[in-house]
Amino acid sequence: MRHSIRNFAFIMLALALCACQKPTALTPSLSVEEVQNEQLAQQQIVDEIKAKGGQPKPWKNHPNMRKQFERVGERVEKAGAEICLGLHLQERGCYYYFRLSQDNDLNSHADGENVVIYTGMIRFVESDDELAAVMAHELAHNLMGHIQAQKNNATIGFVLGVAIDALASSQGINSGGSISKTGEDIGVLSYSAEFEQEADYVGLYIMARAGYDIKKAPNLWRRMSAQNPKAIYVTSTHPSNATRFVALQKAVYEIKYKREHKSPVLPDLKADATASD
Repeated sequence: MRHSIRNFAFIMLALALCACQKPTALTPSLSVEEVQNEQLAQQQIVDEIKAKGGQPKPWKNHPNMRKQFERVGERVEKAGAEICLGLHLQERGCYYYFRLSQDNDLNSHADGENVVIYTGMIRFVESDDELAAVMAHELAHNLMGHIQAQKNNATIGFVLGVAIDALASSQGINSGGSISKTGEDIGVLSYSAEFEQEADYVGLYIMARAGYDIKKAPNLWRRMSAQNPKAIYVTSTHPSNATRFVALQKAVYEIKYKREHKSPVLPDLKADATASD
């Protein structure tokens, strides 16, 4: 009986993954060879830094952080709203608050209501273009509804886990609620890396519409790898830095092609991906 319950649990949690909300953008497809070649390129950068003393370029301190934040944020917000309205991405509206956090970690995040950029990130970026790439990525998370999708996915996994816990209890097996917690964890992590890649892709279009140099966006991930070499290869909740570089390069070519052929500079979405009015 325990074996049957365990098999049923695996089946139900697999169904939870199938039921979870998925990314909707048609992000570029990547080959294993392309990613492996970029891993080698990024590892070479890290090795060269080690050979020269072992430390990447120091972060900058400058007195105009807030002005840069406001200048870039204003353009990114406007461009994001144009894409959001053009593709009917949101029913609730297309504008979000941009907030500067006095925190020297190399980080930024979106929470469904805000785009939060840490001062450590502004010290790290080398230009308005790189800052725009970061801001546009986080804004894309909000515009594509990723935070709410992860909450919904966690709920789906939790509810199915509760059902399995109840079934186990009816058979005299005390799971201690572990299956419901596992289901919740599976739900919140499902498609997490894919959501990140989608935010990179949609974010690049926001950056393009804002008038920034999109060719500078991929290299940001090479510089990130200099700070954290493990991220060249590691994939869990986020794609590896090598994967992100290759995907962004392909998106750069996609946008260039659309510009050359006078096509709308809008990300490609699946046919049923837009929100209803």
